Amino acid sequence: MKKVSIVGSGNVGVNSAFFIAEMGAAHVTLVDVKEGVAPGKALDLMEAAPIRSYRTRIEGSDEIAAIEGSDVVVLAAGRIREPGQDRLEHFEDNASTVREICRKVVKYAKDACVIVATEPVDAMVMVTVEATGFDRHKVMGIGGILDSTRMAHFIAARLGVSPRDVTALVVGSHTSQMVPLPYYSRVNGIQIDQLLSPEAVQVIVNETREAGTVIVELSKQANAYYAPSSAIAQVVEAICVDTKKVMPLSVLLDGEYGMTDIALSVPCKVGAGGIEQILSITLRGEDLQDFEASAGPIRQLF
Repeated sequence: MKKVSIVGSGNVGVNSAFFIAEMGAAHVTLVDVKEGVAPGKALDLMEAAPIRSYRTRIEGSDEIAAIEGSDVVVLAAGRIREPGQDRLEHFEDNASTVREICRKVVKYAKDACVIVATEPVDAMVMVTVEATGFDRHKVMGIGGILDSTRMAHFIAARLGVSPRDVTALVVGSHTSQMVPLPYYSRVNGIQIDQLLSPEAVQVIVNETREAGTVIVELSKQANAYYAPSSAIAQVVEAICVDTKKVMPLSVLLDGEYGMTDIALSVPCKVGAGGIEQILSITLRGEDLQDFEASAGPIRQLF
């Protein structure tokens, strides 16, 4: 069975380990710099195994060397942006952390695919590619898949249908300038503009863009973690089981959609090799300009 290492044993890291174990996609190693945190949480997760019937193993370590031989490394470490904190300051704090982790990834897991969850996700994809020297197709951020699953939830809730029947697509940066694409969103194959008024569709678009902020305001927590962890687990499954699943992921673009040297979410086919194909889709009306504009907040950080 494949090995997945998760660097960072906070809420996102630990819930990702749980979801991966539930899927049975890979053995998991949790790593955290705080002594005892990762081993303790791994023990707690494994004590649930007799009830939840995992067939995977979860281990924890205080040492980054425990990632050795990983097929996938998940970056879930870093500081949460504090209220009022400057975006550039937050970026610089986490970029320093990610660069240090990347040096260890190169040393211990040079053949791994890297899934980036550390914020700001798109910028950290760029930092990771630069710091590791890995092929860009082996480094991917969860921004687009997270935004898309949020949009799918809002569609299902408004229509009163099963979320299992809904697919949605959001591209661009994982910021308030993300680009939801209603005409690529479906309910069991039916385009949502056949089921909802233009006004209702626009409400869903707005809800999607504001979802992360609303969660923070309602829960009084620094960030969301169940949906991000689910997104991570789905990407892990695609790589470790070689599902060839198509999902929107943040990837360093090199001419796709007319963009270069910027990481943005676009539809990708994901399998054992990481991102095996970046899919080209048609963006209607002003969406291409909006897609290009969504790179603005990321470019400002460099």
